[in-house]
Amino acid sequence: MDGTVDARRRPLLGWDVGFAATVAAMAAIGLYTSLGEDPAGLAFGALLRILWPLLVLAAWYAALGRAAILRGIREERMHRRDLVFLCGLVVLVGLATAVATSYATLQAIAYPIVWTIVARYRDAVLWSAALALAVGAGLLTTFVRADAPDGYVAVAAIVLLSFVFAVVMGTWITRVFAQGERYRYLLEELRASQGEVAALSQAAGASAERERMSRDLHDTLTQTLTGLVMLSEQAGRALDAGDDARARDRIGRTCEAAREAVSEARALVATTQPLGDGGLEAAVARIAARLRADAGLEVSCALAPLELDRERQVVLLRAVQEGLANARRHARAARVRVELRAAAAGGTLLRIDDDGVGPGAAESGGFGLSGLGDRVRAVGGSVVFGPGPERGSRLEVRLEAAPGAPAGEPAVRRSAAGTRGVAVGGAPRAASDGLPPAGDAEATA
Repeated sequence: MDGTVDARRRPLLGWDVGFAATVAAMAAIGLYTSLGEDPAGLAFGALLRILWPLLVLAAWYAALGRAAILRGIREERMHRRDLVFLCGLVVLVGLATAVATSYATLQAIAYPIVWTIVARYRDAVLWSAALALAVGAGLLTTFVRADAPDGYVAVAAIVLLSFVFAVVMGTWITRVFAQGERYRYLLEELRASQGEVAALSQAAGASAERERMSRDLHDTLTQTLTGLVMLSEQAGRALDAGDDARARDRIGRTCEAAREAVSEARALVATTQPLGDGGLEAAVARIAARLRADAGLEVSCALAPLELDRERQVVLLRAVQEGLANARRHARAARVRVELRAAAAGGTLLRIDDDGVGPGAAESGGFGLSGLGDRVRAVGGSVVFGPGPERGSRLEVRLEAAPGAPAGEPAVRRSAAGTRGVAVGGAPRAASDGLPPAGDAEATA
């Protein structure tokens, strides 16, 4: 990590070290060659003649080269002085090669400088060709001075090899850089997509939580508050009629129902166990007893003790609450029967029958059945609401033994008399279940 920070703060450090090392190595080689020719030593003029191209090249790099390389690293637009630097670099490398053939090795640092500064691939190739020709011209000058006529072939070979090597290396580096840029772009897109997915997941979670709270409120507080309204109206009518005993009884029932509403609200806030003590059977019995006392509705229960997980027990409890609430508010029923047992084909079957006005008049178009359908579908079951076996209406909830209702199918279907209702993810109901005949008139709740 520290190395990365240093590279960002001092991006030219590597270039400076590499350039200085190359120039120093060339100077050492030039001096060694000259001392080999004159072991007694060299005069200052002779030293200057050998080293001046390197000194001028170092000054040229310090004056214009570092800024040009920095702009190339940052992918900034080239300035005119960058072109001036490149021209001077080509000329100076050629002159240095003309002074000493060993200085042709300066190509090792000159070609990377060219490919770093020049942005366009074609322009970088052209500048590499110019540098190779300058080196070739310097070598040719040296061979002409040495009167070596066979040096033309060697010069051509050196120029060609150096140019090809520079283009191959530059192309490879360019492609590596381009690939890195593509990976960087894909990484940025991936991060942006992850942010969008996180935002969508959060929104979906919030929406699902709102739907859950809506169902819980409808199945608990809404029904309890409706009972409070009914009890309050009954108490008012009793007071108007002068029946103080009945009025006091209804007021007491109102207080009790209000306390239950407070408990339900606290359970919703704290997400506590909605079944209470005694499990599903005891919770259904408490709801039936309260309905008998509040609305005078005759409720009979036939509840078989079943081994069900907590989630399915809660779903069945909400179904009982919904069925009894519909019987009280919409069906104008006098008797309701709640039956819970194991289904003949496996799983669990809940039926709520009433002797009210039937499903056509009992439908309220509200949130109840659709919310119940969502709950049941979530645990791999189905809901059917239709006419009862004799009169009134029937609400049936079937939970399969192996959850897995297909997504996208309606979880609630209303069946008219003489029609066959098909549960979500299940087969048509068997006659042994005691359901009415079925048909095609089905409407999704």
